[in-house]
Amino acid sequence: MIRLIAFDGDNTLWDFDAAMRTALQRTLEELWTVRPGPSTGALSVERMIEIRDRVAKELQGRVTDLAVVRHAAFERTLEEIGIDDPGLAARLNAMFFAVKERHSAPFQDAVPVLESLSGRYRTALLTNGNTDPARYGLDRYLDPIVHASDEGAAKPDPRLFRILLERSEALAAEAVYVGDSLSDDIAGAQATGIRGIWLNRSGRPNDTDIVPDAEVMSLTEVPEVADGWA
Repeated sequence: MIRLIAFDGDNTLWDFDAAMRTALQRTLEELWTVRPGPSTGALSVERMIEIRDRVAKELQGRVTDLAVVRHAAFERTLEEIGIDDPGLAARLNAMFFAVKERHSAPFQDAVPVLESLSGRYRTALLTNGNTDPARYGLDRYLDPIVHASDEGAAKPDPRLFRILLERSEALAAEAVYVGDSLSDDIAGAQATGIRGIWLNRSGRPNDTDIVPDAEVMSLTEVPEVADGWA
């Protein structure tokens, strides 16, 4: 019997990638303005994403607050183009988060699905990100809300999923987790005995050996999948 349906946040309930790219473009334009030249001019959003991913991998297991990772990525970006200016890195970091917050929004299917599910199941959030679901009004559907940065661990660490179960007063066999990342969301949930639903909005191929318990292209498909397991 399914009692709990928990969700990832970034790129599952809200569109993190679109807001992130917009914020990076604005910070890049700011950098071009304050430090014009060939080194800054050669930077692109894609390169900034690549640098951030490298920094995140280096800090994996030591830093769980993604805001700290992002700040470190701006410092590394400037370092790689020969700029030693911690104040500028902090300025770009603050600008990034301000722009991201202004441009982030929940997916259109998030609220209707949470409304539908919350009347029949306990619905919760487990996220590695730092976005507060209250800014979208989603917090009224989500209990508990578990942020990795508060727990000293990050998905796919099974400890986070066990915290989710404990705070939800649910057994692993009674829980479902929905997320867009096979490695972080599906593998992490399954390692804890929780069923994992892979949200694959773009229909990309699964080139891993991770086999989700179900795959959907929209959150609107989640209730039918969960009801089938109930």
